[in-house]
Amino acid sequence: MPYLVIEHLEDISEWLWLEYSHVAKWWGDNLIFTNVREDEREKLAKLGNVLSESVTKFPFDRSKIIVLDLQAEEELKPEDIEENTIIIVGGILGNAIPTGRTKEFITSKMEGVKVRHIGKPQYSIDGASIVAKLIADGKRLKEIEYEENPTIKLDEFSEMTLHYAVPKLDGKLLLTPGLIELQKKELGFDEEINDEELDKFFTGGEGI
Repeated sequence: MPYLVIEHLEDISEWLWLEYSHVAKWWGDNLIFTNVREDEREKLAKLGNVLSESVTKFPFDRSKIIVLDLQAEEELKPEDIEENTIIIVGGILGNAIPTGRTKEFITSKMEGVKVRHIGKPQYSIDGASIVAKLIADGKRLKEIEYEENPTIKLDEFSEMTLHYAVPKLDGKLLLTPGLIELQKKELGFDEEINDEELDKFFTGGEGI
């Protein structure tokens, strides 16, 4: 089975922790976190293997490494992946409009690696990791369902739109477990929140 490396590039927020926990359920013992600060090692070690060094500095055989990058020219295929392949995903919480941070922080610093995309949509960290696992298991990109910018009901009257793609399996969205509950808590569902405030929150503006 190949390995999935998450180059950790964010502080561990509740949202990020939920995504990382979801990745761990899919990749198990073959999940590795790199670029981890000393004060975060103990927590991330509950989910996978932990290394302090950046993956960009490891003396790995670069021919066995694949970086998932939205800006790559070639798509990821099952035949790209062998038993000891290392697939790298940026531990980056994306913006509504991609800004090329994977290329800036990882791809540009790893000459000689393979660079692949998993389609035009922007996925979350766990979404990209799930798609990579499905391809590693033999699925082709065109066979993997997804929903771009899905709208999720929070309760009978309220909903939210996720500004990224979510993979689907057997027609079911593979949402990050606990994400809806987290959003309800962050939005203060016991308070009155108008549509304008919701829109600002989910598009990265101020408000709430």
